[in-house]
Amino acid sequence: MKFKVIIFFAALVLSLNAQAQNAKTIIESMNKMFAQKSIDPIMENLSTKFSVAAYSRPSTDRMLKTILERYACDSLQLKSEAKQNENIQLTILPFNKGKAGKESFIFTDAQYKILYTDIFDQLYGMNRYKKSVLIAKIPFEVQDGSIILTVKVNNSQRPLKLLFDTGADGMAITKALADSVGIKATRQQSTSVVGGNMQISVSAGNTILLDTFKLKNQSFAIFPEMRKGSDGIIGNSIAKNYITKVDFDKKELSLYNFGDYAYQDQGTSVPVTVPAGLFIIPGEVSIMPGQEHAGEFVFDTGASYNLICFRPFVKKNKLLVSGFKPEYNGTTTSMGISTPTYSGRAVAFSFSNMPKLTNFPVTLMAGGGQSESWNPGFDGSIGIRTIGRYNFTINLQKKEIHFVPNHTLNFPNDFVLGAYLFGFDQDGKLKLLSIVAPVESETIKAGQTIESIDGVATSVLLKDSKKMLAVLAAPSGKNFKIAYTVNGEKQNISITKK
Repeated sequence: MKFKVIIFFAALVLSLNAQAQNAKTIIESMNKMFAQKSIDPIMENLSTKFSVAAYSRPSTDRMLKTILERYACDSLQLKSEAKQNENIQLTILPFNKGKAGKESFIFTDAQYKILYTDIFDQLYGMNRYKKSVLIAKIPFEVQDGSIILTVKVNNSQRPLKLLFDTGADGMAITKALADSVGIKATRQQSTSVVGGNMQISVSAGNTILLDTFKLKNQSFAIFPEMRKGSDGIIGNSIAKNYITKVDFDKKELSLYNFGDYAYQDQGTSVPVTVPAGLFIIPGEVSIMPGQEHAGEFVFDTGASYNLICFRPFVKKNKLLVSGFKPEYNGTTTSMGISTPTYSGRAVAFSFSNMPKLTNFPVTLMAGGGQSESWNPGFDGSIGIRTIGRYNFTINLQKKEIHFVPNHTLNFPNDFVLGAYLFGFDQDGKLKLLSIVAPVESETIKAGQTIESIDGVATSVLLKDSKKMLAVLAAPSGKNFKIAYTVNGEKQNISITKK
């Protein structure tokens, strides 16, 4: 019995010594980093989840180099350590020229791999301890399901309609529009778009006015052409600097300072990383029953689809030859680069711990051209046709997106009849989303509001799942009479289900 007690206390002493050594090793590595002005000494101590403010690895590696060039610190002193849930908090004191600074913290996982440090986060505007306060409420429009913000740029009084696009790392505008409002290019760079890469011009140092809220020192990418229906895009630079809440029910975007923030609505929080400027969340797609494929997907409010799986993911998991039955084929176009696609239904899709969405519209990217060798580093993109069913809060301080179902959660999924793709908008109106196959004559245009299908009002189809299912389950060859109104005159079109 005495022998066992000795072994226990010996093991306890070794464990405590190991903890002290691990904490001490972190401080020693950071001090070497400051002394050598190199990030090499600290790299082994970084967690794969290490972040600086809103950013995740590998972006943080470049940011650390910038911090070393600008941050005045000679050394750190370890004062104490304490366990916080599954993580560890190290209390430190920074010194510069022999003078002690303010007490700060380093947070690590249970293996003493650094998750984040307050001194680095605060250099990029993230203070976790101040009370988070509302700084702006910005109204938005919903256009074809997408979020449209009205902005003014620099001294121009011309209002611009910019698409709120979390699938973009910054802001973008067409060259023609940039010229008209005086936005001047300051440099050239290469950028990644869906399906490939392209050279663009960039304008730095712009001031953006969102309602009454001003954003300074903003950059615009200048493209030859962009998505129709908006003047440009305003990307996720907002959410990298503020806790960003989007409420589709109120059509309102709210911005809060980083800090002590509590969600106002009960919902589900999903982990998010920002490895290369884009918001990436985990998901799982089942094209066929029993075939579940986990992946990492871009959270993309600027994409007009439900879900697209990119070519490397499709090829790796053989999704196009898994039994998938396309309802139509087409192309996805991003900044002028077109890629072949096949669209149909997946058995289910879910992101992280959210409930599964069944009979789910999905687009699979095929090969050919630039897309065959294109590898963005993530597996696909979740678009606004799915995201728009939730009010959401992007909280990069906690590295999560908080989802709350809104009034559209149980609206029917988008569906295809003949050469036409239909879907319900935020107001519960059935719209023709697009024409997905050649037609003899375009008597009905995309964006048209549909009033009835075979005499059944679309307001009834929205609420009566049995009547909606009767449309979806109709056999091939069934003719549907689609009614709509143009310029006050009632029109009809006959569509044959394939």
